[in-house]
Amino acid sequence: MKNRLRSIALLAAVAMPLAACGDDFLQETPADFVAPQTFYKTSGDAIAAVNAAYATFITPGNGIGSSDYMGRNLWMLLEYPTEVVTSRLSAANERSLVDNYHTQFTSAHPYLLGVWRAAYSGINRANSVIARVPAVEMDATRKNQIVGEAKFLRALHYYYLAGLFGGVPLALEETQTISSEGTPRATAAETWAQIQKDLTEAAAVLPASWGASDYGRATKGAALTLLGKAYMQSIAQTGQTANWQKAVDAFAQVRGLGYTLDPNYGTLFDGTNERSTEIIFAIQNIRVDGYGGRFTEWFSPITNPAIYQGGAQNQFQAERAFYDSYNAADIRKAGTWLTTFNRPNGTQVTWAWTSGIQTTANYGSTGPAVKKYLDLASADGGAEEPDVVLLRYADVLLSSAEAINEVSGPTAEAYGYVNLVRARAKVPNLTAGLSKDAFRDSVYLERRFELALEGHGLLDNRRNWAWSKARLETSMTSISTKNANPFSSSTTKFDARPLNDKWKLYPIPLAACEVNKALAQNPGWDDGICKPAGS
Repeated sequence: MKNRLRSIALLAAVAMPLAACGDDFLQETPADFVAPQTFYKTSGDAIAAVNAAYATFITPGNGIGSSDYMGRNLWMLLEYPTEVVTSRLSAANERSLVDNYHTQFTSAHPYLLGVWRAAYSGINRANSVIARVPAVEMDATRKNQIVGEAKFLRALHYYYLAGLFGGVPLALEETQTISSEGTPRATAAETWAQIQKDLTEAAAVLPASWGASDYGRATKGAALTLLGKAYMQSIAQTGQTANWQKAVDAFAQVRGLGYTLDPNYGTLFDGTNERSTEIIFAIQNIRVDGYGGRFTEWFSPITNPAIYQGGAQNQFQAERAFYDSYNAADIRKAGTWLTTFNRPNGTQVTWAWTSGIQTTANYGSTGPAVKKYLDLASADGGAEEPDVVLLRYADVLLSSAEAINEVSGPTAEAYGYVNLVRARAKVPNLTAGLSKDAFRDSVYLERRFELALEGHGLLDNRRNWAWSKARLETSMTSISTKNANPFSSSTTKFDARPLNDKWKLYPIPLAACEVNKALAQNPGWDDGICKPAGS
């Protein structure tokens, strides 16, 4: 599936109309493309088109950089704002502004626009499939599946947009021409309702699994898992608490589809166990330039001699308080952080905190770095083998426990799902007899250890804002301690206490507001161009 999907996807990309949606609020330049009315003729065309829609997570197209979305910037927006990971750079650096909730972070931050444009590029490719494939003469079941795949992909892009920004413009038709007409934001409730509609329709037609040659395509389990997560994520923005029960029901269906926890936690992310029964949906990568992942450059540590020839940046590294908080028996620590490795000369290095600046004897200039998705054998960023796991069964179990607790309190069933995850991690069962609030917070902490650096951190923050806000502010009180044991010589943490509630959402990108005057800004982010509703 990997080689076939990637090769067909790049060929098919030229057949998509302008690979950006929302032309009314983005400045786009028309590019040459094969007109869709002449392209969608056969089943092969339909498959190639949906493959191109998958490819936008790695190669968004239309001049959007491969690091603008899943290759880097989305992960920075999703993971830096937690107490789990930090940038090694100084407080006012572009990346640290996200990490530290810095007052200098504004709607003009480039990562916001990059993710916005890339997501709408993917949405537009999905829209083209949804609009054009129904007219293709081909097997009806496969046709419905292709449209279902496209609806899943469209929902996934909107899931990230809504999680980051709240309600966004809903573009549900393919874009073929440049228009000056502004498209206003849908409400958060409307945006989440569309996501839930797409996923419900996708789950109804997608298979529970694919054959070996099509492994990696969206499945019924992927659609139902994302549906359950969308129900939960929507509640903080819409107040629709009835969605907790809908999430319970969606996850119950997923648990009946045969997924299991893999006994080998670390191999889920290293490229050796990509067809594990735990993995529900992952971005498919191969070790060919332009067809693979891009995380190694940003995750791998700076060492002397270098352990990654493509150029290590170590832009993600553990916050010390979190790193030190693992249970001593927890296998997830070694599965998440690069605690031990061999240098090119064969000597083994094990990470250890030191007072003062780290030396080449214990790690290098930075660390501890992220181990998940590392491919130190790749030639450069963009040619990494490990698939990027977006949905897996451990998340389903913890999400089930979270949703059940909100509906019924900490039942034996909810405890059981958490304890399954903890047992795999080799840590004792969760403390019995917790209150509803204490159980909720314990599930969120478990998610930190289990799902660190997998793109869930910020969204978890926003579902349990009071809990995460308190943890972040506590982390900020230890700045003097961090400076006594620095991550690198350039790191100076920024104290943002008390955290402003405007951080429950990111601001709509300034450049989008400049083009589309119909866009309203999120509360607290008035940039003089795009103003909050009612201001």
